[in-house]
Amino acid sequence: MALGLSAEAQDLGGHGGPVGALAAAGALVLSGSFDTRAILWDAPEATARRVLRFHDGAVTATAILPDGALATGGQDGRVAIWAATGTEPRLTGTPHRAPVGALAVTPDGGTLLAAGWDGQVQRIELATGAITLDPAHRDRIAGLGVLADGRIVTVGSDLRLTLRAPDLTLLAAADLPDLPNGLAIAGEAVAVVFADGALRSFTPEGALRPERFLTDRPLVAVAASADTVAAAAVDGTVWVLDLPDLGVRHRIEPGQGPVWALALSGETLLTGGADGMIRRWSLASGAPLGTGAAAPAEQFDDGSRGAEIWRACAVCHSLTPEGGNRAGPSLHGIFGRRIASLPGYDFSPALRAMHLTWTPETVAALFERGPESYTPGSRMPEQRLSDPEDRRALTDFLARMTR
Repeated sequence: MALGLSAEAQDLGGHGGPVGALAAAGALVLSGSFDTRAILWDAPEATARRVLRFHDGAVTATAILPDGALATGGQDGRVAIWAATGTEPRLTGTPHRAPVGALAVTPDGGTLLAAGWDGQVQRIELATGAITLDPAHRDRIAGLGVLADGRIVTVGSDLRLTLRAPDLTLLAAADLPDLPNGLAIAGEAVAVVFADGALRSFTPEGALRPERFLTDRPLVAVAASADTVAAAAVDGTVWVLDLPDLGVRHRIEPGQGPVWALALSGETLLTGGADGMIRRWSLASGAPLGTGAAAPAEQFDDGSRGAEIWRACAVCHSLTPEGGNRAGPSLHGIFGRRIASLPGYDFSPALRAMHLTWTPETVAALFERGPESYTPGSRMPEQRLSDPEDRRALTDFLARMTR
């Protein structure tokens, strides 16, 4: 905690890598990071209550249960349920074959749901540890939520929205207009963010309600309450919108690079992103409630479209030898280099086993297909550039700047 500042003026800083998961309940915030840790925060005091270590890889999903228990999901495909006290999980689920993308708890607090990038929803009975698995989608599940009556909503990269009974029986399904990147429940509305930059609202059965195109960049995070929804883009811009009409209340520029996680707590918005900080914002005014400074990032702006796209990468990666490795490895000299071969960076075993050389073509393919498909086992957040001109602009920029 910085000296001379009240707790209420503090943002939450303690992770050693980008924050990719947030959950909030009352005074508590549970964050998950690329640094493989989850931290339980006392938000009013701006202090860490517990640091949880279990996952081999990034913590990709978090949940706070009504009885004070906690749940975490990881890039390693594992789910852990933690008692209100203690340093070891009291229960674990059946490992998914791919990262856990989302967690949700049923209204009675008795069941945890875990959605994997392997297309399966796992239902874990917290009292008994009994597990039910359902192959809900043909591909990555991008969002999971539970309605007040216990029905379960999911969206997947197979461009489908599904509505299921509490026992996972399929009730309804609908086609989606684009690739979804996240889901939040707001009363009887289902808010979904998409790679085409749109925030769309659906009925639980999949009928389209209002939609709002916010940007030409992918939206990658969403959070909602009864009358408010927040959405974040891969470039770090965050919008706060009113429900049900999706009128824009505030546009926020957190200045922390890409924002990968959002949470709403009372009248406060929390953002977690590339610099490892969790920032707090007023839902009423859009003003910052904390004073955490953004982590420094190299600025290479030659006025090109590629430089504009690069800003979303600049906190995780440097372009020069002096910049060194950050949350991701330095990209200096990337073209012609074998994947996972840069000294001094802790690459995952999956990447070290790959036979791939970085070229403008392979970097473009990475952003066309997404890291999970093209470089499975990467710690890089799932993101894509759907426009081939944007992919070309980025690789041209990298070719100029990383020699």
